[in-house]
This record gives sequence, C-alpha cells and structure tokens, in this order.
Amino acid sequence: MNDALDIQIVQHLNRGLSYAESCFETFRVIDGAIFLWDKHWQRLQHGFASFGLCLADKHQENIKQNCLHAAKKEGSDCLVRLTLTGGEAAWGLMQQATPQIFIQTLPFLTQQQTIHLQSVEYPFALLPKPAKFTADYALMLRAKQHWTLQDGKSPLICKNNVLLSGLVANIALFNQGKWLTPQGDGILAGNIRNYFIQQGLMTPQSCSAQLLAQTEAAVLLNSGSFLQVVQSIDNQPLQTQHPAIADLQQNLQAQQGVRL
Repeated sequence: MNDALDIQIVQHLNRGLSYAESCFETFRVIDGAIFLWDKHWQRLQHGFASFGLCLADKHQENIKQNCLHAAKKEGSDCLVRLTLTGGEAAWGLMQQATPQIFIQTLPFLTQQQTIHLQSVEYPFALLPKPAKFTADYALMLRAKQHWTLQDGKSPLICKNNVLLSGLVANIALFNQGKWLTPQGDGILAGNIRNYFIQQGLMTPQSCSAQLLAQTEAAVLLNSGSFLQVVQSIDNQPLQTQHPAIADLQQNLQAQQGVRL
C-alpha cells in the first residue's frame, strides 16, 4: 500500500472532480474503426444534457478524430475512454466553465477470461442510468465494500431478487429458447445490449433471480470486450459452447470495428 499523498492548494478545480459533473464513454478502436460511434456520441450528449449543459454536434467529428489519433499511437486495437466534464471553475455549484474532454487510451490485450458470477445485493436506491455518469461508478465502488465474493468470482448485481448487471457490463441470459436481458432503473442501456435488441436477438424485460434456475447460457456485454461468455452463476455451470452464443458471436464478428 502506498501511503504517500499529493497535496495541492488550488483556486479552481475540475467540476467533474468537485461535483461529479461528468460522464464518459468507453469503446474499442480497431483498425481505425469504432463500432457504434454514433450511439456513443448520442449517449454522451444525453448525459451532458442531464446537467443542463450542451455538447454540440459540430464538435463530434473533431472529438472522434482526436480519439482515432490517440488510439493509433497505441496500435491497431486500442481501448479508449472519452470523458466529458463541466471544466475547471471556482468554488460553487452555480459556476460555469468551458467543458473539457479527456481522452485516455490503453492497448487492448486479448486474453481468454474465465467468468464465474456470484449474486450480490446492491445496497443503494436504484436510479435511472440514461448515460455513463461518473457518479454512478463512484456508487458502485462504495457498493463493493458491502460484498464478500468467493475467490475467482465476479459480481452479478441484484436488487430485491431482481437481476441488474455485471460490475461494468450488461448481462443476457438464454432461457427457454430466447435471450433475455434485464431492463429498469439501475441498469445502463448499454450500446452492445441495445444493438442486439434492435437486431431482434434479445428481449429486454425485468428478470427475477428465479430465471437463473432455467438459464442455459449467459454472456456479459459491453463496448470494451463486446461479448464475454459466462462459465457459471452461483456455482451453477452454464453451457459455454451453446449454439445461441455462436449466433451472437457471428453477428458481431461481421461488423466493422469488432474483434472477439
């Protein structure tokens, strides 16, 4: 553990840090292509508008090209986090500033992950998640302190016996011949999740934990890994070579900007 502290005295502070006036998008850049870029842009705009701030369309191409330029320096397959904040301003909720964009990049390292999920209870009230708000992820960090996970297990987050999501991914369950994915407050409408819904391959609905007993297969969905196969939930083994998983994989692999 590092006990060092970096202490600074400032007159202005970024409002994303001061008041969590911040939202972000995470996505892959593969061979210069971003899958569902327009959806990421629209959600970023929607999130910023929730603070009463405007991210004008005229900035879209400039921001996209900056993301592509930054990603190219990392290689042909790069993970990008695009964060938008209210900018630096003096003390006070009513202060205004010039919005700031931060672009972070990380080479994407393809690795086979073994995913075993364990149901855990979300300890806070559920709020709508129309965008990826930094504050929502701060709450998730606090929620983690309430969970005791078995070795090698990742959380499957629930609220009052209703399934929500993985830690940073939507979940989909193959149950009685169709893919189901949770919907409702506390669930981010992820872009990969929405893509499959629009393709007619998944049905959004409220999902009780009782569904797990009849679940044949499960996948996690986000714009970093796209699709990850789940090996087990609550020590119940799942089918990892299910034909329904192959259908999703084949659909994604045909899209520009996707690599599984």
